[in-house]
Amino acid sequence: MFNRVTLFHFFGFPVKADASWLFLSILIVWTLTTKFYPAVYPLHSSQVYQMMAFATLIGILASIIAHEVAHAIIAEYYHMPIESITLFIFGGVAELKGEPSHPKGEFLMALAGPAMSVMMGLFFWAAESLYQLYLQPGASSHVLGYLGNMNMIIAAFNMAPAFPLDGGRALRAAIWHFKNNMVLATRIASSLGAFFAYGLLAYAIYRIVWFDDAVQGIWAGLLGLFMHGAGTYAVRQTENRSILGAEKVTRFMHGQIVSVSPDITITELVDNYVYKHYQKIFPVVDKGILVGIITLKAVLALDRSKWSWLHVASVMEKPDGQNTVEPETSAADALDMMQKSRKDSLLITRDGEFMGVVALRDLVAYLSITMKIDPDQPLTMSSRRA
Repeated sequence: MFNRVTLFHFFGFPVKADASWLFLSILIVWTLTTKFYPAVYPLHSSQVYQMMAFATLIGILASIIAHEVAHAIIAEYYHMPIESITLFIFGGVAELKGEPSHPKGEFLMALAGPAMSVMMGLFFWAAESLYQLYLQPGASSHVLGYLGNMNMIIAAFNMAPAFPLDGGRALRAAIWHFKNNMVLATRIASSLGAFFAYGLLAYAIYRIVWFDDAVQGIWAGLLGLFMHGAGTYAVRQTENRSILGAEKVTRFMHGQIVSVSPDITITELVDNYVYKHYQKIFPVVDKGILVGIITLKAVLALDRSKWSWLHVASVMEKPDGQNTVEPETSAADALDMMQKSRKDSLLITRDGEFMGVVALRDLVAYLSITMKIDPDQPLTMSSRRA
């Protein structure tokens, strides 16, 4: 993923656009303007085709958002909080905060998106029919027809039983329900998704070699690679949560970490603390209360001529829900936080009082050792917790 921009909020969660969506938008407009609409609606000006293409892009955007909002509404109903909806190069995704809580909720959430796409498709088809019935067929009816077809294609493609597509998620939920084991269900669904991804890659080669269709072949290949990678990542995340979900961050806490005062200068921080203790992160503590965090990265980003008079208090990062956790927080949630915020560690506090640090490297090392000793341990732990 690239940088994301929040477009608006809906039902309390943000709808974001990944920078790759801009590339997809340009490709959609170019393809419709220069190839598709001139072929199905010939003998018109380029301005007409451009207007049709932009109208179609807006319709596609609304359709994808509606698809993901349907996922989000069902997820919220079943107490599976949605973190955000993100538009990216392959469409959109409703991102959960953690893993689904139970199979019924995930099953209905997975089906909600394709169901919404079918309803959107029927709506556009009906609008096209009414337009042609009462008005002469033209540019608008072609756009409505295209949007109807596109929504039906989205619904059909997403219902393929290949994780992480919606059909694959519904399949995982069904296996989870009958086997009472989410890790096993994820592994099976992801394996089927991998076969589907290999099929897309084979189709990509077929289109490029036999039909000299590089554009469609490259897109199919990229989609196959994305699906394979997303499935592998989902298995790893599910296994990680299975192993770390029962552990508190205090098990991995480093309590012997040196803290600093907010009143010292950056020069004093470097000379008296960084060189002596080799820490890349220092809690800033005042009268036993954590008031900030200063990192070596933040120090190195400063103009060195300012070190002698600039104080830690003016540079430190304020403690918040992005860089601190409570001691009762699960290690799995802490790992998610660090991965999403790209932090190497989190500070552990109780009622504002600094207790210690949990580091990403320790959680990763624990996971690596556990999986090497017993690769099937996540299956056992998942069954115990189900």
